[in-house]
Amino acid sequence: MMLSGKTYLTVFVVLLMLVTCHIHETQKKESVFYPLKGPYLGQNPPGMTPEIFTPGIISTGHNERIAAFTPDGKELFYALWGAPHGVILHLREANGHWTKPEVAPFSGHYQGDFTMSSDGNTIVFSSNSPFNGTGKPLDDYYIWIVKRTENGWGKPKPFGPLINLSESFAGCPTISDNGNLYFFSDRAGGKGNDDIWMSEYLGGPYAKPVNLGDSINTDGFDLDPFIAPDESYIIFARIDKERTGSFDLYISFKKKTGIWTQAENMGDKINSNGSEYCPTVSPDGRYFFFTSNRTIYEPFSEIPLTYGRKLKILNSPGNGSSDIYWIDAKTIEEFKLGALKKGENQ
Repeated sequence: MMLSGKTYLTVFVVLLMLVTCHIHETQKKESVFYPLKGPYLGQNPPGMTPEIFTPGIISTGHNERIAAFTPDGKELFYALWGAPHGVILHLREANGHWTKPEVAPFSGHYQGDFTMSSDGNTIVFSSNSPFNGTGKPLDDYYIWIVKRTENGWGKPKPFGPLINLSESFAGCPTISDNGNLYFFSDRAGGKGNDDIWMSEYLGGPYAKPVNLGDSINTDGFDLDPFIAPDESYIIFARIDKERTGSFDLYISFKKKTGIWTQAENMGDKINSNGSEYCPTVSPDGRYFFFTSNRTIYEPFSEIPLTYGRKLKILNSPGNGSSDIYWIDAKTIEEFKLGALKKGENQ
């Protein structure tokens, strides 16, 4: 049967529309990171018991750590560690759905931890990157800063020699609303192997770091600090000698005199027989996030183990075992009330 030219044209247009629709739907599916909608990737808020954050989606069988949301709740940054290096991943809510994680534009070649300022416009991170940003990774970690601009994230810059000493490392930085920088280091003058230090922001340069003293630091390992935006409290990790070398989270509050209260173990509600570290608190102050290796979590079979560019190197079984946990931040208030009752927060 012969078809007219007009009929051929009609059939062609219909087929073109079908193919276009298929491509559109495929692209739409590829850009959506599961049917996740709403605040905190649509997860049910935790209560007063820690829960794995987005099991099988963000927290998988790899080494995930740190959760940093922007103030509007529409962006999430987190770290993924593994061989040969770790990356900072970024996903956002767009058109009512959360997108798949992508490597943050300032990450991808070197390993380190990070925290975000409470306004979402500054990230400070540790890195074994050479100071020129290219080349073979360094043997130690140093601290960098990157700021958000009108055109996106700018170029990361290392802090100066007062922070980044050539003879010692500086790790896991955290920044307060007034710009003060907290981090841990094995630099000379500390109490133990690793201590927590603070460098005051002077409106441009940073002051020489000072040790946070005996209320915070011990003769062992004190690391991974998170400073409250108003500097009213600090949460950090410490090797508890009574727990055979595992890391526990501790909390301390700043007195009106500026002195820190004696750091207190956050107890069995937070800590486990494994290690807890990398604490953060959501910008709205509602949720407390931390990393733990208490559970070896096997990823669901349908969960993709590669998230896009530069991540195929991480697609191997048994690559990690730490997950991101979250709990209602009211637990921090409970510790604050306890400090008040002891008269330590006056």
